[in-house]
Amino acid sequence: MIVVGAEGKIDVEKALQKLDEFCIENNIRAQILDASLVYGKEHIEVAYEHAKRAFEKKRNVCNTIEMEMLLYASAKKQIKDAISFIGAKEKGWYAFVFIGKINKNKVEKFVKSLGLKINEKVLHGKKEKLIKFGISEKELKTVDKSMYGELVLEKMALLNAIK
Repeated sequence: MIVVGAEGKIDVEKALQKLDEFCIENNIRAQILDASLVYGKEHIEVAYEHAKRAFEKKRNVCNTIEMEMLLYASAKKQIKDAISFIGAKEKGWYAFVFIGKINKNKVEKFVKSLGLKINEKVLHGKKEKLIKFGISEKELKTVDKSMYGELVLEKMALLNAIK
C-alpha cells in the first residue's frame, strides 16, 4: 500500500474518474480521503486491515475493498455518511491510498497530474483532526498525547463490534 498526501483543489467527480482509469491501467485499487480527518498513515493502514478482514470473513458491507476501507477510516456505520465525512472534498487536503503493486514515483506523478501539490505533512496527526473526528476534549484528557492516534483506532474497532 502506498499513501500519498496532497493539497489543492480538484473536481472530485473528474478526479475519481481519472483515478478509476489509472487503477484499471495499472491493475490496482485506490481511494481518495479527506486528509483533514486522517490521523497519520497508521489510521489508513488499520482501516485497510479491518476492510481486508471484513472481506475475508464475508462481513463486508461495501462491494469493493477501497470503499470498505473508507467506511472503516470514517468509523461511520452508513456508506453515505462515511463518504460525506471522510470522502474527498473539492478543496483541501487529500490522502491518496493505492493498493497493489505500483511504485511511488508513478502514483505521485498521477496525483500531480490532477493539479495537486504533494504534501506528506497533511497526513500528520493533529489534535484538530481528532476534534473534527468527534473525539471530545474530555476523551483527549484521558490519554497521553502520544496515544491520541489510539482514540481513532478505537473508534474503528467499535465499528467492527457493531457491524
